[in-house]
Amino acid sequence: MPKDVTELLSLFELEQTGDQTFRGPQPRTLMQRLFGGQVLGQTLIAAARTVEPGRIPHSLNAYFLRPGATDTALDFDVEVMRDGRTFSNRRVLARQGQRVIFEMTTSFQVPEVGLDHSAVAPTDVAPPEASPELAEVLGRRFGTGVALISEWDALEVRLASRPEPTRHGGSMRAWVRTKEEMPDDALLNTAVLAYLSDMTLLSVTTVPHEVEFLSPKMQAASIDHAMWFHRRTHVDRWLLYDMISPSASNARGFAMGRLFQDGAAVASCAQEGLIRVLD
Repeated sequence: MPKDVTELLSLFELEQTGDQTFRGPQPRTLMQRLFGGQVLGQTLIAAARTVEPGRIPHSLNAYFLRPGATDTALDFDVEVMRDGRTFSNRRVLARQGQRVIFEMTTSFQVPEVGLDHSAVAPTDVAPPEASPELAEVLGRRFGTGVALISEWDALEVRLASRPEPTRHGGSMRAWVRTKEEMPDDALLNTAVLAYLSDMTLLSVTTVPHEVEFLSPKMQAASIDHAMWFHRRTHVDRWLLYDMISPSASNARGFAMGRLFQDGAAVASCAQEGLIRVLD
């Protein structure tokens, strides 16, 4: 996966192959299938390439239909659903060959002035400088050979609180940002925000249970992902990712996340995924 911000941003340099079709680059990876956050971010960029400049993404709803191969080109077919005075809607299919592996609908809006309020960011967390790095925690728990540790080298991820069961279900909080400075480009920052939103969210659904998310005895995969972008975000500054899992049943786990920056809510997301315990 990307070792720095330059390689991370190169994932979003899509090649236009038709009027409303694009092809995305593939990173070097040790994973057996595409990282869902990569597909989310690239698909959002493909949709944005067909929208009038000045309209910004405010929501997306996506389904992961099939695992994505890491050695096959990823093509995006964008369908214009609507272009109104202030909103634009797009539907995008991501394909590998003739197989559709991913589907997203997303909406863009012309920025407007209006009512404004925000939830208060959690305060009962350790600051970033006092929080352990995710790579350090995984290394202690699973050994330095865990491939996941090196897959997000472009990002700095620190656990702000210990994952634990609560009355809300599973709970985990993490600090995250890019390790290097990002361009002052709202769309690229939003794409990276979508990318990182998929990193730890599904793992929260196993926190209340005596299972290991990274164990060979656990089959885990994202099924769907929804996200809402509330405010302009700079992903090279610390974001607090507050995650809970209200429910797990029928071999599916459900989790919700809130992303805060400078004390304000900048994005929210929800995800359901397969968490099948194997014999």
